[in-house]
Amino acid sequence: MRSLALVLLLASPAFAQEDAPEKQQARVLLGQGNALFERGDLKGALADFRAAYALFPSPKLLVNAAAAERELGDLPAAANDLRRFLDEADQEDPFLVDRARQDLKALEHRVGRVAFTGWPQKSAFEIDGRASRDVSYVRPGGHRLKGRAPNGVEEERDATLGPGDSLEVPAPSRAAAAPLVSATTTRDGQTGTKVGPKKSRAWIAGVVVGVLVVAAGVGLGLGFGLTQSSPQPLKGDLGSYNFSMFH
Repeated sequence: MRSLALVLLLASPAFAQEDAPEKQQARVLLGQGNALFERGDLKGALADFRAAYALFPSPKLLVNAAAAERELGDLPAAANDLRRFLDEADQEDPFLVDRARQDLKALEHRVGRVAFTGWPQKSAFEIDGRASRDVSYVRPGGHRLKGRAPNGVEEERDATLGPGDSLEVPAPSRAAAAPLVSATTTRDGQTGTKVGPKKSRAWIAGVVVGVLVVAAGVGLGLGFGLTQSSPQPLKGDLGSYNFSMFH
């Protein structure tokens, strides 16, 4: 019998009646995932946990996903989900947060860790051709790492990591520079500047119009937002399981 037992946390009936449809469906998927986990259908359970998180991103669902990934032997995915849970979770459940830290620490001895450090905001990162976060865990072995700054400056390298190894990929010095600006000459002989390819006056006019439209939209949105509720990450009442030691 598996020692990992997933527990569906149910809200009171009165509270459940106020749940948004997305949250209600996420609860159904979580219940299905927990049942599949208990029956040993780990792939099915993981699919349900992922679907529940897509509907209503409660950080605790990442803990359920990590449990399934750990049992499937995908240690980097489990470590990445635990890391993301710790990044997104609030402090309403200090026991869960503390245990997630312990489990992540145990997993870090068995996987590699890649950190893209010092890169500007909105930089993009890839590991083996797949998008990654600025800190990601990988299987021991060889990997292709790539970072791209918003101004187009890239850093690409191959690296081999063993269990417990950690590698930093610092941003190149030019990563924080402004986008390249090239000089151009107009028909009347005047010299101007051109940012990026084919920036025409019509494009600039379009940007000005767009800014005005967005400004108007913001004004409307401020008033509209006071009466409309958008989906927000749950505060810890969806997802979780009784931790057992990762081993």
